[in-house]
Amino acid sequence: MLRFVTFVDGSNLDGVLKHLNLRVDDYGAFYRHVFEQSVQYWGRTFAEGSPWPTAQHSRIYWYVVGKMDEWDLNDPKAESRLRARFEMNPRLRDAYVEEVLRSRPDLPAERRMEEAWNICFGETREWYDGKRRALERKKRFYHGVQSATDFVEIRQEGHWKVDLLHHSVNEKGLDTSLAVDMVALQETYDIALLISGDADGIPGINYVKGRAKHVGVAEFRKGSPADFPGKGTSSRLKIAADFVVQVYEADLLRRNLAYRAAEPDAQTSSSFGSTDPSY
Repeated sequence: MLRFVTFVDGSNLDGVLKHLNLRVDDYGAFYRHVFEQSVQYWGRTFAEGSPWPTAQHSRIYWYVVGKMDEWDLNDPKAESRLRARFEMNPRLRDAYVEEVLRSRPDLPAERRMEEAWNICFGETREWYDGKRRALERKKRFYHGVQSATDFVEIRQEGHWKVDLLHHSVNEKGLDTSLAVDMVALQETYDIALLISGDADGIPGINYVKGRAKHVGVAEFRKGSPADFPGKGTSSRLKIAADFVVQVYEADLLRRNLAYRAAEPDAQTSSSFGSTDPSY
């Protein structure tokens, strides 16, 4: 019995499906398809011409964002710290001052900085509240997936590091946790399948390969197999793996494992079933 375990970088999967303009409702069926393809690609690589052992999909570890930097924007001290950063950032500060000049050209000069900060802080508060709501939607979404799908374990190991004034987040922790677990859990599988695009996982791949484990990497492609007569280019991650599993957009659509997402301006805010529940 060959034991397969799948390690999923949730952000990578979200990004791939968004790039393909696909949405998934039934992740159980979706992962079964990926597993079946994995068995076929493993067999062609390691057992061509001989009977293949029975394969079992033992577990899916799905790594997602579970927390973010906490700010209490109602705390005057927090606002004061942010304002100090704002005033020390000439590019950001001047952009808001210019916005004030365009919208209120008659405003006295001594009040322009205060108004610029008020606009920036108001937008920052709105953006941060939106990110907090998005994270809660993600948590509800993944809880629903885990409850409805066999063999899925959601691991909320990721963290959003927040840049409040520039309204951006930098994701931390997913790739590290995935790589650590792939090594720590090596006795529970014979073949590890990665859904990830991060080359930081290469040392973990090499480590478990050195302990007689096989490692595959899933690659999601537009179109169908007929659209790719050649091998194409290889990333460092794919080169490090033992085999690459090609999952084609056309097969996902034909088997009703995914469907076309609406255009961005027509998408709803429904979280369950969305490939990116942050909307």
